[in-house]
Amino acid sequence: MPNNWVRSSEEREDVKRILQLNYQLIYHNSGCILLNCFALGPWATGMNVSMSLVDVGILKSIGPDQKKLENTLEIFGTNYRYLVFGYPPFIKGFVDTTRLDLRQYRMDLIVGGEGISEPLRAHLLRYFQTVISSYGASDLEINIGVETELTINLRRLCMKDRELSQVLFGREMPPMIFQYNALDYIIEATPEGELLFTIGRQTSAAPKIRYNLHDLGGTMTHKKLAEMLAAKGVDILQLAKPQSRFPILFVYGRSDLTVPFFGAKVYPTDIEEIINADADLVKQINSFQIASYEDEAINRRLKIRLETVKDLRGPLAPTEELHQKFFEGLCRVNQDFREVTKMFDRSCVEIEIYEFEKGPFSERDIRIKNKYVAQ
Repeated sequence: MPNNWVRSSEEREDVKRILQLNYQLIYHNSGCILLNCFALGPWATGMNVSMSLVDVGILKSIGPDQKKLENTLEIFGTNYRYLVFGYPPFIKGFVDTTRLDLRQYRMDLIVGGEGISEPLRAHLLRYFQTVISSYGASDLEINIGVETELTINLRRLCMKDRELSQVLFGREMPPMIFQYNALDYIIEATPEGELLFTIGRQTSAAPKIRYNLHDLGGTMTHKKLAEMLAAKGVDILQLAKPQSRFPILFVYGRSDLTVPFFGAKVYPTDIEEIINADADLVKQINSFQIASYEDEAINRRLKIRLETVKDLRGPLAPTEELHQKFFEGLCRVNQDFREVTKMFDRSCVEIEIYEFEKGPFSERDIRIKNKYVAQ
């Protein structure tokens, strides 16, 4: 059930001003048709997007309905430029199943609600001219941080140079990286690495002071980032031209969205990276869940549940081959997992396959984010 988040009219205007400024800076008032596929009704993010951007161009508030998005694009045709907003899994499901030839359309994409892997971005860039992620939360504020050319290229560099990612962010798998306005938001981190947000504007009906979303991450100044890159032989000015000096916000995701396994933490982003980096799996897997549990012999096991796409084309690889892909993939993307593999047998990692919306994936609410950690 959604919570009630109280906001004043002044706050609405602040969010509207920030969103419209970002829109103008990135898309230059190019006359896009805006298609809002975030959840609507009581879901604050979708409503805020619609209220904030309704007067910058033609806006259609569709909600997370793939058929309505397909019909809209078909009716309006290929002569317009479209800016689509939505959750990453929803957009991926749409491009993978639509009957339309999306390469005939000029489309840009803004995603939010959860992180996006670089392999998934590459997959979506086959259909969209640009793919940008925005960071925020319905209970705090939307669009706190936004991806820029600098942060996207930095993340891609860290994907290739895992040692650099370890130096900059403390993990071999790079986090989501954004830039934010330090005049609007004061962002700190607890000793455990959870981010604390204070909104600096004084117009809030319900002030947010050191508000903890339980997201793991951190911040650094543009100057500090430049110095750390220079120490590794990288010139920050080569990553993007031009670039702003706004500070950097990096986010790994919710601290409670991990499962413990022999002392290692397995993240949903690890599984997402494995799926989206595989040319077959990215087309065959719709969603997943992970769980850590003890079997009857009190042995710790890691279960990975995979949900196939609605219209599966071609056979899925045998379970033994999938097991090998995910085990070796976890060793590749998760340093902690790689270090503890000597402590358990490979059979302690299990793979379960479910048809679309069957088993634990049944009764899905399309308005709510996917559930990646099983109880």
